[in-house]
Amino acid sequence: MPQDLTAGADGPGDARRPATGRSASPWWWAVVALAAVVLLVGAGLAAWWGKQAHDQDVADQDRSRAAAVAGQFSLRMDKVDGSDFGGYVKSVNQLLTTKAKAKNDQTFKVLQQTYTAAKVKGTGKLVLTGVANADADSATVLVVHDASVTTTQGDVEHHYRWTVDVVKVRGRWLVDDFNPVN
Repeated sequence: MPQDLTAGADGPGDARRPATGRSASPWWWAVVALAAVVLLVGAGLAAWWGKQAHDQDVADQDRSRAAAVAGQFSLRMDKVDGSDFGGYVKSVNQLLTTKAKAKNDQTFKVLQQTYTAAKVKGTGKLVLTGVANADADSATVLVVHDASVTTTQGDVEHHYRWTVDVVKVRGRWLVDDFNPVN
């Protein structure tokens, strides 16, 4: 007679037969739970680090844009042209806030007659820019630049060090103020 392999010598549940319907031991569930927690914490940390890196990239780009505007402003200020003073003022004003335009319009009115009479021509060379401090919508940039100016009275070399305050207006960096640094 064929032997019944489903039942052992001791009856059902004998060691020779695999157990069915039994639950896993408690240590196995602890390992699974621990693995799930580790995965969740790892995913959370990865997301947090990714956001931090992205935020830092955005901040670095903003700082670079602020420094670029401050540098461009300095070069435009150096590129004075007494024969086209209106073009010079327009070029500079493109980078200014409304407040700074009002302030500089007063200064430019005083200078226009002198610069035109002396046939002033200038060029600039940007030496260095560095962001001293910045937040999401404002920055102070140190700008080091040299200017070569030709007039009817001779040539002059200037070595300027300015702090340039820039602010973000509708997503665009603009110069709000500048001051010489001694």
